[in-house]
Amino acid sequence: MRDNKLSELLTAGRPAYGVWLSIPSPATARQLARVGADFLVVDAEHGPMGAETMSAMVAAIADAGGCAVVRIAENTTENVKRALDAGASAVIGPMIDTADEAAALVAAAKFPPVGRRSLGSAWAGLAFDTTLPGYFTEANAKTLVIAQIESAAALSNVEQIAAVPGLDGLFVGPVDLSVSLGLPPAPENPELAGPLVTIRQAAARHSLPVGIYCSDSRAAVDRVQSGFQFVNVAGDLAALLREVRWQVGQVRP
Repeated sequence: MRDNKLSELLTAGRPAYGVWLSIPSPATARQLARVGADFLVVDAEHGPMGAETMSAMVAAIADAGGCAVVRIAENTTENVKRALDAGASAVIGPMIDTADEAAALVAAAKFPPVGRRSLGSAWAGLAFDTTLPGYFTEANAKTLVIAQIESAAALSNVEQIAAVPGLDGLFVGPVDLSVSLGLPPAPENPELAGPLVTIRQAAARHSLPVGIYCSDSRAAVDRVQSGFQFVNVAGDLAALLREVRWQVGQVRP
């Protein structure tokens, strides 16, 4: 079974740098899988895409040798199953507010005896260059289940969430967390410093890596230096708009 680069880096204690994909395009995903990022997040929560497009993007990333992570639209068994059956190396469950919700995410993502994920898709095996039996044998260890912390409730319950058996990591949604705490909605909000320490400390006590959404590479470097282990350095739509605006500006008086 093909290795999970994100999992390998986190296990080795090394930072992982990714790219955020919200444009619903397998062709774009395939090309960005070749830029050297450690992982690519297919954003099925806020990106305008359905299950078929998400699956095609995951397959395109896998075909290009990349590591696909899917942030599912919402925490349902169906969404988790579709993402992993497509061949995702990890799933991020948004808006995890309680330990029970985290446990349900794990149960949907892991095969028995750890969870209750059903087995039947050949696509996941193809994405990992293995057979269906081979995928079943190794998937629990090689696919990651990550809970997104992005609300005041999640912050209050982060210790219990981090303690859920089978959970592989935490990921902070800084904009929604800011809004939930009554703060301005900004990815690098300095007023989040205290809550972010709380989240990192809870993750560390349970030996979990913790990641966070970043607006650009400079913010990503700062976050890694502060103790986060996996971050995105760019987003496809933001990078596209930034470059095209700059190019158009070069020909305007």
